Amino acid sequence: MLDPEESHHVARVLRLRTGDAVEVFDGMGGAWDAKIDDLSKDRVTVLIGAARPPVAIEPDLRVVVWQAIVRPEKVEWVLQKGTELGVAAFRLIPSERAEAQPPSPSRLTRYGRIVMEACKQSGRRVVPTLDVGPLGTPTDGVAAIVLAHAGGHATLGAALAGPKAPEVWLAVGPEGGFSAGELDQLTARGWRLASLGPRVLRTETAGAVAAAIVLHTWGDLGPG
Repeated sequence: MLDPEESHHVARVLRLRTGDAVEVFDGMGGAWDAKIDDLSKDRVTVLIGAARPPVAIEPDLRVVVWQAIVRPEKVEWVLQKGTELGVAAFRLIPSERAEAQPPSPSRLTRYGRIVMEACKQSGRRVVPTLDVGPLGTPTDGVAAIVLAHAGGHATLGAALAGPKAPEVWLAVGPEGGFSAGELDQLTARGWRLASLGPRVLRTETAGAVAAAIVLHTWGDLGPG
């Protein structure tokens, strides 16, 4: 049985009917053919059929976006577009110039729903993880990059000129960026500073642009 929100979407938005074919997925890579067995406005039951064959949808490169906490509408944009591009995980992080309070449980639930909807729209079968917490310390095999304003820093493209890493972390500050003290702390912990060029991007734009550049250079959006 689908949950109430999915049931409403199937019955009232998509206007499907009993017997219609659908696809269901478990959020961890598996997907199955199914058909609607019973339908009402707040409850939809499906019958699971054959498993669908594996498909190469998820990038081999794991990209994690560490997004400073900003206003909810900006976070929603980051989650939606990042999921469509292939970001594997999101971490909402505090910062000195944070534009909003940490999200409430109900807000996190809404954020999770946005990630799920973006998965369905883009055809992904693995749902990116989403949590809240401080910036991590890079480990071996992780290319950790802070998106800083252009002043004197190498571009992200130049930072990706070396050997390919299996995992990339992208830290995005709030409007106005991370403070000088925060940048000093991050570089001391192994993060590298890189810019997205001479123009200043909004915080909700920067993460999506950076993820696209990384996936083009080292992932599945480029020439191979």
